[in-house]
Amino acid sequence: MTCGPEGMSRVSSRFAALFLLLCAPFAVGAEAGHHCFWELKGQHNTVYLLGSVHMLTAADSALPGEVMNAYTKSGALVMELDLNDANAEALLGSGLESTLLPEGESLSSVLGPQLYGEFVAQAQPLGLEPALVERFQPWFAALTLEQLALAQAGFEASAGVDMQLAQRAQADHKPVIALETMDEQLGYFGKLTVEQQRQFLRATLKDLHTQASDAAGVVRAWQRGDTAELDRLMHKDAAESPELFRVLTTDRNRRWLPKITALLDDSQDYLVVVGAMHLIGSDGLVQLLGRQGHSAVQH
Repeated sequence: MTCGPEGMSRVSSRFAALFLLLCAPFAVGAEAGHHCFWELKGQHNTVYLLGSVHMLTAADSALPGEVMNAYTKSGALVMELDLNDANAEALLGSGLESTLLPEGESLSSVLGPQLYGEFVAQAQPLGLEPALVERFQPWFAALTLEQLALAQAGFEASAGVDMQLAQRAQADHKPVIALETMDEQLGYFGKLTVEQQRQFLRATLKDLHTQASDAAGVVRAWQRGDTAELDRLMHKDAAESPELFRVLTTDRNRRWLPKITALLDDSQDYLVVVGAMHLIGSDGLVQLLGRQGHSAVQH
């Protein structure tokens, strides 16, 4: 990854929050109108595309009837990860190594006294004991803080769209097809240099107090199916860090594209659930599919 530290300090924390909500592992009280939900017609089947919010509050966790109808019709669920396989054993695989510092290094030594002191001052009120993250790389410590701040505001992964549908699929014995592995997901931020990671954590600490309000704005746009607003939020700062945006969204979309188009050649229906960030914008899956002649209709 080549994005410079200065660009990272301006955009990384907000981008990481969007990644946690709309992109990595939200009608939910929606107004009449669109959802972040599209339908693609194959020769003999239908492929549904659902833009997910990975963490939701309990009050916003009900899924639209259209989505549940699509789930019922679909022979398999396609997700970024097979969350029913993301157990402790999977997390302890080789991918976890990318979240840890090299042997002999510590978070406190990598950050230095001032930045580490700022980290401790914000981590402890969130219930995160610094000793527990001493081996974490700075990017992972930053994402952990982001997730804890969202959790404190009532956002839960268990209430998120992905986990709800994964648990239902498990109960219904419906197959889940993963678009990528846990190792791949953990590797995206692991490509950052140590200095970029410091800048990332510094920016996260600076903006941590606004995470809940920022997330609420994302959820409101998602509930309305307001793709223009979601696109604006996504691109507001991403232009200053195009390499990070490319790694987290564009490259992944292009890797997933042939897997999704292949579903259109099947005879059974599929429900594809990915972070809403992956479906919108000029490099989103909806438009990428459109350029290949597959027209998606938003519901």
